[in-house]
Amino acid sequence: MVSTSIWLFTSIVLFFFSSVPIHKLVVEGAQETGRHHQKNKYSKDVNSPDECPPLLQPDDIGFFVINLDRSVKRLERMRQRFDELGLPQFERVPGVEYKRGKRYSVPLKSKYLKPADYGTALAHYKAWKYVYASRKRWSIIIEDDAQLLSNVSLTGPWPLVPKDADLVLLRHSSMFETAPVCERTSVLKASWGFGMVGYLVNRAGAGRMIKEAEQSGFSSPIDGYIWYHCNVYVMGEDWISHAPCENPCPTSIRTFLNGEINDEPD
Repeated sequence: MVSTSIWLFTSIVLFFFSSVPIHKLVVEGAQETGRHHQKNKYSKDVNSPDECPPLLQPDDIGFFVINLDRSVKRLERMRQRFDELGLPQFERVPGVEYKRGKRYSVPLKSKYLKPADYGTALAHYKAWKYVYASRKRWSIIIEDDAQLLSNVSLTGPWPLVPKDADLVLLRHSSMFETAPVCERTSVLKASWGFGMVGYLVNRAGAGRMIKEAEQSGFSSPIDGYIWYHCNVYVMGEDWISHAPCENPCPTSIRTFLNGEINDEPD
């Protein structure tokens, strides 16, 4: 009786796997529904230590800071910090506060995406357009609550960056999964993490991200969106930081605009 039951169970399992297309059984990531995300659909086999993809050398860096009109103090603090570190002054990218009923270049694709999360994604899209229109080949995009580190020079020298990178995140400590690229660079392939507080991008990568966003729309927060639509790398250590954050984050303007905290942070 037991052997008959095992035979029957095995037959059912084999029938199921033979009748269902294998691509239906492979889940590349969670659905983009506004709060959750999983592994990067761009994950790929890592090169062996002796095999490097085409690499580029970042230089002549431009700077862009995303800043809402309401966040005057944050803009002042960032300008002061740039002066303290002897960095060339940045260009401000006006942040986006989503207005219901207004049409945007990148459509809202999920009813679950909160208004301020959509606005944040639109602000990063706007920053990509600034980079693409810039004369600089390479640029750093920073959110106005980022913490710039004294022991890091954001003007370089930089490690080599894979040519296919859409962006290189600057905060390694917010990554969950990374893998080495090759021995010639300390930059890592990133396949899962959170946060968009600061990242390096070149004009080609910005152009690709602009096109992809306009075609796909936004259906998740920007730090979830990138794992499905961008080729993401990360520095081997933190080149930028952020204040400790809980959920909901008490220092986040986005969290305040979403109604998750009562007091607007400075």
